[in-house]
Amino acid sequence: MDKKAIFKIGRDNHLNNLLGRLPFLSIIYILQCFMVYSYMPDVNVGDFAIYMGLFLIGFVLSLYVHDKYHHVIIYKSHMVIYFEPLRVSKKILYDDIIDIVAPTNECDYSSIFLKLKNDQYVSLHFVDYPLQVKEVILELKKNSNITQNAA
Repeated sequence: MDKKAIFKIGRDNHLNNLLGRLPFLSIIYILQCFMVYSYMPDVNVGDFAIYMGLFLIGFVLSLYVHDKYHHVIIYKSHMVIYFEPLRVSKKILYDDIIDIVAPTNECDYSSIFLKLKNDQYVSLHFVDYPLQVKEVILELKKNSNITQNAA
């Protein structure tokens, strides 16, 4: 069984994009609070601002935690999807993959969906350079089939 990982799928482009948009998200937050203050005098703006701020912080933190601690590690014969905070993992053999759905054009990041033999889909969100990752998985799947047929 493979013990040495070939590579780990990255999510740095999504994380950098998210962090780059924080000033814009903050401006929208301020504008929403101002709009509520100006046009809805019955609403307690302080409570509104606190709840909106907490939801915004929670949203950004959840994306950050996903990008930093949701690992997809590629091995020669399988991949392992691992979420570090909950210590949950799933092993996917390349032979179990029957289709890979990815964007048609290369982009900085996007989702990839793996269709498995048991009709389940596995979603890999915010993957850096998804077409390159798809090609690597297809090549490893092909090599896995050749190795099994030779054995």
